[in-house]
Amino acid sequence: MPLEREMAGGGGSSPHVVAVKLSAASQAAVSDSWTDSKLLSGDIVLQVSTDSGAEFRAPFAGGKAGLQREFRKLTNARGGLKVKVKRGQTILDVWVKVALDESSLLKKNYVLVSLHDATHVATLVDSIEQECIDLQEEYSKKDELLLRMNSMRLKESYVAYPWEQKLQTHLPVSGSATVFSLLVMPVALSPKARDYAGVEDTSARAVAWLSAAQESGVPISFVNIQTEPLFLQVGHPVVTTKLKFGFDQALTTMQQNIYKSEWVPLFQNREAMDMDVVRAVRLWYMPAGAEFAIELRPEENEARLGVGISCTEEGFCYVSSVDPGTVADRAGLLTLYQGACEARKLLVVSRLGREKITPWLVSSGGSIRCFDTVSMSDKLSLHRQTGESVKLHVMLWDGALHDSSGPQGFMDNPSGRN
Repeated sequence: MPLEREMAGGGGSSPHVVAVKLSAASQAAVSDSWTDSKLLSGDIVLQVSTDSGAEFRAPFAGGKAGLQREFRKLTNARGGLKVKVKRGQTILDVWVKVALDESSLLKKNYVLVSLHDATHVATLVDSIEQECIDLQEEYSKKDELLLRMNSMRLKESYVAYPWEQKLQTHLPVSGSATVFSLLVMPVALSPKARDYAGVEDTSARAVAWLSAAQESGVPISFVNIQTEPLFLQVGHPVVTTKLKFGFDQALTTMQQNIYKSEWVPLFQNREAMDMDVVRAVRLWYMPAGAEFAIELRPEENEARLGVGISCTEEGFCYVSSVDPGTVADRAGLLTLYQGACEARKLLVVSRLGREKITPWLVSSGGSIRCFDTVSMSDKLSLHRQTGESVKLHVMLWDGALHDSSGPQGFMDNPSGRN
């Protein structure tokens, strides 16, 4: 809305007034809210006075130009100027000082600078009262909206989610994550003193295990490593103690019976319960390439499935042999096994049926909890004897999906979905 109007030749029903117009920088600075201590665009000037007694009242002789001539005499006015303005239905007194407008090159113009903020600069223009009223109403509406905007808080909501359907259709292996983990317990340095190795030592063991597994040909990649606080009970008969949230937890006498401490404060209270808090390390990893499902479908009276299973030092079960002309060969396992040998990788079994077949725990004594290959062979044999098919998931290595020598369907079904 225009503010500056020349008085010469102006008619109309609204009286001519001298109004305030802020500089562009000042206008942007005050656009967020109203303020009574500073001039705003659209303010109608009613009176200008000084502490020394000088006073000018509207209507001003010569309008804006007449006030500019007076401002020349008031640039050094002690205590500044008091400008009485009309803002809506309110009359306000605003204190300013007069300064020379440095942006004006042709003639000397004077601006009004807030006593409270030197960056707040205003000038005066000739206008008509109705234009000022319209502009003030616009400010008032905007200020109301800004107040609502600043005070408004977003509401929380709940969204129903089809978890079961998503678990079945949006995971590479239906209903299961494709990440694996190994929990490494700290070494017991002195059981009598309840002294355990620190996080640095335990972390080093986890990383050494990962590196050794990769070097032996296990196709896995590092995902994350984290500390995991655990409770370790020592040397007392069964006790029952009240934990943090008031539930009873029966604690056994076994020294290696451990509990995650997510619900329990991390401090030792041996009078209340004879337990120590130790810091284990959980190592997260995943297949370097992907998981691939091989379904073994034995036919009637078949003597064997034709797959041999062995175990690495790190506890990974892997396919160590595949006999030609057997169930495993028909399923494509022989071709995949040969591809792994050419890539100098182990064909690691990650799942048997729906059960993960990976090592999951390293005890304080250093032994690795993993699956027994004899029991796996026995279970596979039972599938053969009953004629029930069984699905093996194996870990693929980098580049395996682009290997043209892969089994039929290998390129189409890397996730193992059927």
